[in-house]
Amino acid sequence: MPNISVCIPTYNREHLLKETLDSVFAQTYRDFEVVIVDDGSTDGTKQMLEKNGYNVRYHWQENAGDANARNKLIELANGRYISFLDSDDLLYPDALEKMMGVMPQGAEDVVVYGPYVSIDEHSDILRRPKKKLFDGRITRHLFENILIHSCGSLFPKKILIKSGGFDTSLPVCSDYDLWLRLSLDYDFISINKPVFKRRRHSGNLSRVCFANSNIEYRVLENFYYNGGGRRVMPYKAAMARLSKEQYRAARNAIRESMRATACDFLTKSLKRHFHLKTLLWFFIAQKGFHPALWGKADRSNIEENSKPLIKRLRTVSDIRVAIEFNPVVINRFSGFYTFGVGLLKGFLAITDKPELMLFYSNRFASQVKEIIESELPGKMESKPLTIKMRQLENFWSYFNYPKLEHLTGDFDIYHCFHHLMPPTDGKPRLMTVHDLRRYKLPQLYKESKLDRFENAVRRADHFIAVSQSTKNDLCSVFKIDADKVDVVSLAAGFEPLECSAEQKNRFKLQLSEKLSQKLDDYLVVISSPDSRKNISRTVEAFESARRFFPDNLKLAVIGQLPKREEAFVKKLKSGHYPNVFWAGEVDDLRPWLGCAKALIFASLYEGFGIPILEGFSCGTAVITSNISSMPEVGGAAVLYVDPLSEESIAEAIIKISSDEKLRSKLIEAGTQRNKQFTWKKTAEDVIKVYKKLAGI
Repeated sequence: MPNISVCIPTYNREHLLKETLDSVFAQTYRDFEVVIVDDGSTDGTKQMLEKNGYNVRYHWQENAGDANARNKLIELANGRYISFLDSDDLLYPDALEKMMGVMPQGAEDVVVYGPYVSIDEHSDILRRPKKKLFDGRITRHLFENILIHSCGSLFPKKILIKSGGFDTSLPVCSDYDLWLRLSLDYDFISINKPVFKRRRHSGNLSRVCFANSNIEYRVLENFYYNGGGRRVMPYKAAMARLSKEQYRAARNAIRESMRATACDFLTKSLKRHFHLKTLLWFFIAQKGFHPALWGKADRSNIEENSKPLIKRLRTVSDIRVAIEFNPVVINRFSGFYTFGVGLLKGFLAITDKPELMLFYSNRFASQVKEIIESELPGKMESKPLTIKMRQLENFWSYFNYPKLEHLTGDFDIYHCFHHLMPPTDGKPRLMTVHDLRRYKLPQLYKESKLDRFENAVRRADHFIAVSQSTKNDLCSVFKIDADKVDVVSLAAGFEPLECSAEQKNRFKLQLSEKLSQKLDDYLVVISSPDSRKNISRTVEAFESARRFFPDNLKLAVIGQLPKREEAFVKKLKSGHYPNVFWAGEVDDLRPWLGCAKALIFASLYEGFGIPILEGFSCGTAVITSNISSMPEVGGAAVLYVDPLSEESIAEAIIKISSDEKLRSKLIEAGTQRNKQFTWKKTAEDVIKVYKKLAGI
């Protein structure tokens, strides 16, 4: 079996093919075969081959196009490596030796390529500027310039087959399309000295015309949006390149009397990347100042010429979503973190998912890396930005520039987790609204600055509300059409915890040692600096009901204490409430909940109510409020109270602490209820919103 197959597609090139073959058989490297696919020639190609007795394998087929012929060559080739050669080009005598010389021993995942010298129909050398070649993953360089041609390269046959070969729907540029696709997955090695002579003549398939330049543009556009190019190409550089190709196509359209097409392409080119030269030619095309436009009928077919190669965003995996990750990093012990990390974990559990790109301030790079490595066991693209988000947000409140794509690279949807709502290049902006507490309880947030949030709401194109209650509040406060808001439920911040009696006793012993006091039976209330958690009323309710239950039943207050309730905090810390103790912030809430008789979550307002599900996850009975979103989460698996009534809370505490049967019933119901809320389901529901916004 030969090491190299020199593969030559030909069509009516009898007069040039002989010189091409002579250059092949003059090679200093001898371990090769020559395979020719004749794509329906009607001249004397076959007779010429027979007359000269060339040692080639010849295959004739009905004319099916250059790409089809090349795929047939891949099929017929016996060599480990394939080197394509056009039937009008010439190899230097040491071309194969040079390429094999730099190919790593036995490598089947590397492409070798080299430069060429241009010659005319008479084989005279044409002076052309040399292109700089690159090594490694050359996608960015290849996207910006055609560095590789169908000749002068060496490909392992294996990777050509794996890639699917040449796209037969492309009459030209099928080789450029394939090289771009290969560049994403394989390393390229360049040779400095020329390996072949590229003949320029009137019969070139890749002649300069509108049809060919339009196809080259479509190949680039398709690769960038659908072929993985935007994972590699910076947005600004990609837009400049696409703009340049649209400009070139427009210039050819003008020469071919296609005035409307030229104006259309030049307009789109300017929108992608402004250039004075493009503007000048737009003026020339629009006013008809070029001789090719004088007194001639317009030959444009804009609909046909603008048709993309394939429809964009065909599946969920084609959707690329940009997400600002700062809120997750900054609010490590808040619902933003639980939501952000939980949603991303949900995506990782799904096979057909969108491509996610997390961007954040560079100063948080180490924290983001830690979160990704510890919480998200899967590949997650992240992009640090050197500019501060707050500065950007301030600038964007006055100016609609720069577009987010210029900072992060391209995407299809921007998903806002908090209130950063940047301008985009026509891409839909999705905002997750967690709650409207500052509007529903304004007396608790008198010093709140709401301008950033309100600006984000005005700019957003669509919304996700974490509950029906939050959706109702959003639509009511901001007069938003209900069709623009989708409800997506959340899930618990950790996996379910099941404890045996022995494990619970061991947990209680460990907790007692930490607190330096014996801990038997206790209830848990989760506190925060926010007064809406209703901690003081809950503690007072527990204190008023204390005479109705055993002395060893305590109330554990976990978390930061309310900032604006100094008198209550002082009383709590001074031991004013004998059976109530403050445990402070804890690293792991699960053992606290798992060993507790019940969780009391009598909040004044919630956007969702994740602590309810966390109680369910730990097998704990839950008391919660009968207002806002909490009934949506708790269902029939909780004991409801009026959060404004100390008496109502006290009655529930007495009931749940003394009725073992009721607790068991609520625990079982909570366990079943919790199964309805998973981050995978959250991610699936978010994907439905993405699909709607992407038009899938």
